[in-house]
Amino acid sequence: MTDRLQTAKSALLDFSRLRDICSSDSAADECTWTLVRCSDSEGDEQHTKVTAGGFTVGRRLGNDLCLGHLTVSGYHTRIFAIEDQLFLEDIGSTNGTLVNGRRIAAVESINNGDVVHFGQVRFVVRKTQSHEAASRDFRAETYEACVPEDAVLYEGFDRLLNRPDIDPYFQPIVTLGDVKTAGYEALVRSRVKGLETPDKIFRIAAQRSSEIQLSELCRSEGLLSGLRLDPLGCFYLNTHAAELETPRLLESLKELRFNFPALAIVLEIHEAAITSIRYLTELAALLKDLDIELAYDDFGAGQARLVELFQVPPRYLKFDISFVRGMENASRPHRASIRALLNMVHELDVTSIAEGVETQTQADICTELGFDMAQGYFFGRPQPQQYWRDAEQAANKTTPMPTPGA
Repeated sequence: MTDRLQTAKSALLDFSRLRDICSSDSAADECTWTLVRCSDSEGDEQHTKVTAGGFTVGRRLGNDLCLGHLTVSGYHTRIFAIEDQLFLEDIGSTNGTLVNGRRIAAVESINNGDVVHFGQVRFVVRKTQSHEAASRDFRAETYEACVPEDAVLYEGFDRLLNRPDIDPYFQPIVTLGDVKTAGYEALVRSRVKGLETPDKIFRIAAQRSSEIQLSELCRSEGLLSGLRLDPLGCFYLNTHAAELETPRLLESLKELRFNFPALAIVLEIHEAAITSIRYLTELAALLKDLDIELAYDDFGAGQARLVELFQVPPRYLKFDISFVRGMENASRPHRASIRALLNMVHELDVTSIAEGVETQTQADICTELGFDMAQGYFFGRPQPQQYWRDAEQAANKTTPMPTPGA
């Protein structure tokens, strides 16, 4: 079988030879590759098992997979499986066949998780068995269309993961009272056009089932950039909900500490994503062993999880922006309830952080109520590490030198 696979890969331009090679091996008939068609709402519309002998994709009824869409040509693409590898070839379609946003010109191998476009019809490649449910609607003419916007971004997303093109930004977290920088939250940005902001990046990541890989990359790139910003600084790193309650998160944190042994690290977990006290206890124990602090993020945005707060108290509790927004006009009982909640938090030896502080008035009220630290545009917008390095150098130049002998 190995010799046949090498022969196939060396003769990719002659697809008829691939058909001969596949059909000569009965074991290949048990291929488990599946094409999963995704709707605009990200739900799965249909699953089509890829047979080892190969099949064609197009709009005409003679195809093995018939797609009744105006951007799909009559005979659009051939697909074959050889051993554990899948190959496809565009057969002169009007709108092309795209793999992860890149239009292919010849036979190409595809892998689990790849996104394939036949015209504007999007499929995700999965290595799993499922039922075949191909649509049989078709029209006689092909409508020429532009490349789907998301398809263009898939190639950029792959570049972002593999190069990578992550551009970490940092927002300061300050101690109230003296307004000194106590650390920075590392936030994800990228240099890829169309994927500059977190919502855009993670939307494509969700379509590629790559949220965990992206989240890990953001943490490592954030610390790599943070090391240049301040080798003695403290950095707050985010998690993605898909990582929680998985063994992979624990392993990735071990790797992170191994790669950055001296940096002060705080791991943020969104309070709404916490569902298992047992896992949270295990995570907290590991973080203690790794000398990584724990923070609950956006506390109060959902249910204000007091059970978890009491049973597994974090080092830091970041109060959601909803506590701060409109605080200038809040009633006396409202402020009293926040002060009581802060007193309870302090009894647990938890440091409180107010998020979303945008004005001097809000900062003063947070200080009066008893918040320990704060974060928000008033203290600094997210900026690349070079911005904060330049700001620190400028501040040092304007600081008067002490008088000798004073």
